[in-house]
Order: sequence, then structure tokens, then C-alpha cells
Amino acid sequence: MPGRERPGSPFGAAGRLARLRATLIRVRDLWRDFTGESAYDRYVERHRRTHPDHEPLSERQWWRARADVDERNVSTGCC
Repeated sequence: MPGRERPGSPFGAAGRLARLRATLIRVRDLWRDFTGESAYDRYVERHRRTHPDHEPLSERQWWRARADVDERNVSTGCC
């Protein structure tokens, strides 16, 4: 019947909500990547894969270490 949508149809309300939710999650992930918020999460994921025998740095320790590296390696952006 035209104009009637089946429940669970990708064109129904549930399908639209699912697509909206997926889009919002992707936007949030992109924003976290853009602002650097996801850097610690990536560090923990990689650390657990490559060094499963010990715990990764805490988030506070990791950000401090990253700031220390940035402070030691200042670039003027030229040559």
C-alpha cells in the first residue's frame, strides 16, 4: 500500500532514528579526532596490543608526557 511503511523498514521511523544515531556517533568521533580527545584512547588501544604484560599510563600521566615532548620539540614552522 503506498504511503504505508513497514515496521523496521529502512524508511520507517526506527530506520531514520538508527541512521540519525549512527550519523551523530560518527560526527562525535570525527570531532574527538579533530580536537585530539581520542589520542589517549588510541594510545591505550595500541599499548594493550603491543604491551599486554603491563598497564598503560594513566590519562593524566600520558597527557603530561605528551606535553613534555611538545615542549622539548618546539618548531617554528620554518626550515
